[in-house]
Amino acid sequence: MILFFTLVFGLLFGSFLNVVISRLPLSIQGEDISINHPRRSFCPNCKHTLGAMDLIPILSFIWAKAKCRYCQKSISLRYPLVEISTALASVLIVSQFSVGIQSGLLLLFAYMLIALFVIDLERQLLPDILTLPLLWLGLIYQMYYADLQSGVIGAIAGYLFLWSIYWLFKLIRHKEGMGYGDFKLLAVLGAWFGWQALAFIVLASSILGIIWQIISKRNKNQPFAFGPMLILAALFYVLSPQPMLLL
Repeated sequence: MILFFTLVFGLLFGSFLNVVISRLPLSIQGEDISINHPRRSFCPNCKHTLGAMDLIPILSFIWAKAKCRYCQKSISLRYPLVEISTALASVLIVSQFSVGIQSGLLLLFAYMLIALFVIDLERQLLPDILTLPLLWLGLIYQMYYADLQSGVIGAIAGYLFLWSIYWLFKLIRHKEGMGYGDFKLLAVLGAWFGWQALAFIVLASSILGIIWQIISKRNKNQPFAFGPMLILAALFYVLSPQPMLLL
């Protein structure tokens, strides 16, 4: 029964997270003020306010056949995928750690990583309003449930490593190779997983980035979001009993 309610909660939170993913970048870039002055959910195309039936996670997407009921504009597959991701993350975490403060911190971590993944993929943006609190949450988690020293070293090493790569690339190529948000995200992952995880995360994310460049047939000078690669690498690290063997 607990897992059922956890699943429902995850789906509902995923629906809320979709709102954050859509509105937060607009608010940061000055294109929208809905974060500071909230309004009911609406279609981004026709601006029609959505009814209760339009907001049921996953089911509303299926019922409407992936289209807005008011303007017939196609709805991005991102919406149900985020809801499914938050639901799965919720069930996995609660089934492993039960209900408590530890699982609550891990749920926040998972939800915010999902938001960062999608925002960076869509906007090439990793908002400080998500990464910085996540960094401190990671250190708090390490303090009570793991090794604080490892988390502190991981956060510092993660940031400084990509910062060094950034400046080395800039000195050699005279252009920026990545954004500061990537430094902060690797610091976040170092804080949560400890310095021991950094080598795998850096190597795996680099390999994933190369694969993505090849698959997407991007020009080598065309920028792409590196944050999702870091997050996927961290996911592989968590799921694999011996992560370095994957490489």
